[in-house]
Amino acid sequence: MRGMAWRLFRRDWQSGEVKVLFFALMIAVMAMVAIGTITDRTHRAMGEQSSEFLGADYTLRSPRAIEQSWLDKGRADGLQLTESTGFSTVLAKGDEFQLVSVTALGGKFPLKGEFEIADKPFTRGQSMQAQPENGSAWVEPRVLAALDAEKGDKVDFGAIQLTIAGVIVGGPGQASEMFNVAPKVYINQSDVERANIIQPGSRVSYTLFIAGDIQPRENFIDWLKPQMNKTQRLTGGKEGTPALQASIERAETFLRLASLISVVLAGVAIAVAAGRFSRRHYDYAAIYRCLGMQIAQVHRLYISQLMIMGLIGSAIGVALGLVIQQAIIVQFADFLPKPMVPINWAPVIAGGLSGLVVLIGFALPAFFQIARVSPLRVLRKEMVPQPVSSWLIYLLAIFTMALLMWWQSGSLKLVGILLGVALVAFIVIRLMAWLIFKVGIWLGKRGSTAVRYGLGQLKRYPAFTISQITAFGLAFIIMLSTVLIRSELLSEWQSQLPEDAPNHFLINVQPSEVPNLETILAEQDVETAGIYPMVRGRVTGLNGKPIEEAVSEEAQTDGSLRRELNLTWVEDVPKANEVVKGEWWDDAEHQPDENGVYQLSIDQNLAGRLGVDLGDVFEFSIGGVDVKGKITSFRDIQWDSFQPNFFMIFEPGALNENMATYITSFHLPLEKKAALNTILREMPTVTIIELDVIMEQVQTILDQVTTAVEFIMLFVLLAGVAVLYAVLQASKEERVLSATLLKTLGAQKKFIRMTLLSELALLGVFSGILGVIGGEVLVSVLYKEAMNIEPVLHPWFWLWVPLMAVTFICIAGWWGLKSLLNQPAHQVLRQL
Repeated sequence: MRGMAWRLFRRDWQSGEVKVLFFALMIAVMAMVAIGTITDRTHRAMGEQSSEFLGADYTLRSPRAIEQSWLDKGRADGLQLTESTGFSTVLAKGDEFQLVSVTALGGKFPLKGEFEIADKPFTRGQSMQAQPENGSAWVEPRVLAALDAEKGDKVDFGAIQLTIAGVIVGGPGQASEMFNVAPKVYINQSDVERANIIQPGSRVSYTLFIAGDIQPRENFIDWLKPQMNKTQRLTGGKEGTPALQASIERAETFLRLASLISVVLAGVAIAVAAGRFSRRHYDYAAIYRCLGMQIAQVHRLYISQLMIMGLIGSAIGVALGLVIQQAIIVQFADFLPKPMVPINWAPVIAGGLSGLVVLIGFALPAFFQIARVSPLRVLRKEMVPQPVSSWLIYLLAIFTMALLMWWQSGSLKLVGILLGVALVAFIVIRLMAWLIFKVGIWLGKRGSTAVRYGLGQLKRYPAFTISQITAFGLAFIIMLSTVLIRSELLSEWQSQLPEDAPNHFLINVQPSEVPNLETILAEQDVETAGIYPMVRGRVTGLNGKPIEEAVSEEAQTDGSLRRELNLTWVEDVPKANEVVKGEWWDDAEHQPDENGVYQLSIDQNLAGRLGVDLGDVFEFSIGGVDVKGKITSFRDIQWDSFQPNFFMIFEPGALNENMATYITSFHLPLEKKAALNTILREMPTVTIIELDVIMEQVQTILDQVTTAVEFIMLFVLLAGVAVLYAVLQASKEERVLSATLLKTLGAQKKFIRMTLLSELALLGVFSGILGVIGGEVLVSVLYKEAMNIEPVLHPWFWLWVPLMAVTFICIAGWWGLKSLLNQPAHQVLRQL
């Protein structure tokens, strides 16, 4: 049977019978391998690059010294490890003192990224990966202002003196530590013991920075995790990058979505091509049955042929996918994340196996149909096999598709969204079928003869017409969704980091210093993102109960309940905040209610973690004073906006203004950096945090993520075009036969051309409308549920998508038919 299946495959290949199905499979596997591989490599490269913000691929933080056996294991695995010790102390110079946060480095740092060390504050410095020399220190600019010091001066550090060797302009961890009250100081680990500064009872933290090649590093991390206890925390590059985390998560969602789309495209193309293949083999199957073959034997024959097609087509698709992804990586290396990581063979194997599974799942029902052909078809061509009544096969195919989509994306939410939209698309397709007949009745009375005949072709084979609209519509849904999501992502990133995005933070501004600060900034024509009061307070209760009793065990571990929070009060909703539930307070005089409770607005994500809702009352301890706040609204906060943001905001009048300091952020170009010296000179207690270097890194990574998204989108569009072409090829035979019969009956070429173009144009209109409806639904759901983006409608797409669909289907369809229509009718009939 295998030998016969191989001979039939070669015969069908030579006659063109199998080429459409083979082409659909090859394109599907090629798309899955190329998209999957590029997605995986880009995803991992982004993770590698984002680790520059952390200073390493991973950091391990511990309240006690790192186990020596862990260090020995990591170094034996070829990893780079640097230990550090962190604590707070006081630096002194003469009569001046400053509380500082010290990091004592026991080796080269950072392992990823670079320090920028300058001679003076707020100037460009030298990039390096190193550690301070013995007896020296690198300090943040505010240390110099507080101690009235400069580079080269000596400061008292415990029992010894340290020389200020440089000013920290930029380095890892600044973005995540911007609200530390104490400025950062880096020293050499060897100076800690000489200073005799750590005593029993001192509060010390230990950090291990880990970097190395991917495989040994991940193996080490997998080995390390079971050894850790609850007091130790392991952080990866992205988790240590608040400024990038939301953007990278959205990009990863898009890349996972691209993998899902490639699977859907594969199913659509193969299902359509397999249906055409089975219809063309009804006559062969009838002959085999006349010659004595049993149904089971016909099944085995065609399933063997299916496996031959699957193995060869998948192998070629895998090879082409690897070639294409490598060509893209090499050709556009300057625009993609660096360093680009090597190929992980998992998506390659997944792509090849996915092609086989999709082929079997979506072609098997059509192939089972072949074996059910009655031998009487040899005499009566109108006899077609009864439809396969086993819904189990189709449900199995859908279940298999869902498993593949989950395997490709790792996201059950995305799979559920896509399958849900597929159900909506199915309902819309049925409505489209009804619409076709209604429009057909209207056009039948008003259209030209060619238009009426073209529409009649669609009405004559309703099942075939619906299958074409389904395939075209799904392809347009997928391509439109890809374009819309890509556009929204780019828009989000551009709005997140515009050219004038805040790149400096000022904290610890005293109330009496606010007018002077406003004057200095106004003289430099600098606009702030708002100057906000800030007090620090701890949550102590909820709804009259101690907080430990009022929330779940899981919520008790939330960081917001284990530390003091930054609290503020404002009149209007701050920038980068949106009220998503409840009501913001009005402009009336703000007074507590009869129980002394003020209105409170809370971050919606924090509310979800704590399990609170509107009307719940929090109790705070703020400088020894108890304050109560009733939740009246939830806010969605854009944490990556580089603007002051707060988990909890009170209405004005709720907090004691005398206890507040102020915080602001603003954009300051390089040529106006001198204003920072003026601020420090007149307000020495103010803390200035420079983010311009960090933002340059953020912008670089976002630019590269944007380029990766562009490439993936382009490849998905090309795969969609290939599917559309495969669908047109699958339906070519019916159109050629119809046109040839018209020619035989004496119809002119102009009439035949208008008939075909009318049919193709109507298919384009209906599938384009379906594409817009399904695309809007899919994108809206994905925006809301998967990407945390507010859904919007796209009116212009309702016009040009159907126009694009009509244009493409007419051009591609006519291109594939015009050569045959120029041939004599008897030659065309022999080729069919």
